[in-house]
Formats: sequence, C-alpha cells, structure tokens
Amino acid sequence: MKGSPAVCGEWTRGRFWRVVCILCVAQVGLIWLFGGRERGLRRTAPVPGHFGLVGAPLTPGELTRTFFAIDPTVFPMPSLHGFSERAWLRLRTHQLPDETEPCAWLSLNTNRLGIDFPPLGRAESILASALTDQSAPEFDPWPASLASERVRTNSLFEIEGDLAGRLLNAPSTLPAWPSALLLANSVVEIAVDSAGQVVAARMLSPRSGLAEADNTAVGLARRLRFRPVSSPAPVWGKAVFEWQTLEPTNAGPEAAP
Repeated sequence: MKGSPAVCGEWTRGRFWRVVCILCVAQVGLIWLFGGRERGLRRTAPVPGHFGLVGAPLTPGELTRTFFAIDPTVFPMPSLHGFSERAWLRLRTHQLPDETEPCAWLSLNTNRLGIDFPPLGRAESILASALTDQSAPEFDPWPASLASERVRTNSLFEIEGDLAGRLLNAPSTLPAWPSALLLANSVVEIAVDSAGQVVAARMLSPRSGLAEADNTAVGLARRLRFRPVSSPAPVWGKAVFEWQTLEPTNAGPEAAP
C-alpha cells in the first residue's frame, strides 16, 4: 500500500529550517554591508611655535609686514602696535581738581513768613478735616476698689558675706525709729571666731542718719551667735539693719543732722 503524496504548499520541518537559515544569512550580510566601521583617527602633529628676533627698532609698517602677515593671530592679541594700544595698554588717568564748586545756599524770603498759613478767623479752613478732628483719647474708668498695698511696719535684719547661713540667734524684735527723715540702713561689719562669737564690730559708712539707731545696731551685732567652724582666722561679714521710720512726735528722738 502506497502513502498519499504530499500536498503542494504544505510546510514541512526541513522546509521551515531552510527558510530560517536563509533569513539569518541575509540579515548577517545586511549588517556587514551597511554596518558602521570604526575608522582610525588621524593624529595631526602640533604646529611648532616660532619666535622672531628683531635686531633693530622697526616701524609699525615694517612690523606689520614682517610678523602680522606671517601669523594673523598676532593682530587681535594685546599689543602696543594693535588696536589694544589706545584701548587699555596706555590709559590716561584724569585727576580731579582740588577746587570744588562753591556752595549755593537757597535764599529765604522773610517777607513770606507767616503768610502761607491760613488765618485763624476764617470761617472756612483749607486744612483737611482729618487734621482738625482730634478727639480726646478714651481711658478706661478707674476700678471701684483698688487692692491694698502691703506696707512694711517693722524693721528687718539680714546677714551678708561669708557668715550668711551660720546665724544661730537672730534678734527677736527690732525697734522702729521716729524721724523727720527717712532712715537709711545701718551696716555693721563683724568678725566671728571659730567658736561662733563676735570678736569685733564696727559701723560702716554711710550711716543711717540717727545716732541712736546706729548704736543699737552695733550692740545687737555684738550679741549675735553663729555656728562654730574649724577656722584658724576670724571670718568677716556684714549685719544689715533696715530700720522702719515712723512719724516723729514731740517726745521721740530727733534725727541726727
């Protein structure tokens, strides 16, 4: 039994691979034919520089014919024989004269003083209405009750210097002194030994203004006691008495001048 003949135009396996090979060969040929090829770059040798020696002075014409004709690039370069000579190679500095123009003061016409203002008696005013409309500033009304201010009614005492923080017995009460003048503070400088006792006390200037108040401050300072410390030398400090001044009476002491 014989097989049926192959139908004309049917793609077989061998025919398919033959077409693929033909297309690949054609593509490689086209790439080789039209593809760019690297061409070697030609390296040009640099033009050697040349120098011309001039043995004698040349005129501008001879210099142009000798050098500028050979090398045209010399002309635009800065040179005393080109266009740059007058441009910037030979600049002329101009000095300003020392004399200046005299001051021209504006004249004042004293006859016009006071005339340019509008008269006060005119009914119509040329001033802007916004300038004349000046209303008084409005203030908030005072509160009905004000907070009472605390007024100091007794004298104060304070230790300053290296003795601050060592005080053991502060004065219980300090008197207030009647005086016509406001009394200043009485500052007493004291020295305390290692046992905490005051060994020296002296009044410093300026004084309070009342001799009795200063003497009282020195006496209170001598009776102060401090915490003992191990110190070979006495420690100095200040006892400040801030006195309260009262209104003077006939029986009270008078302020020292």
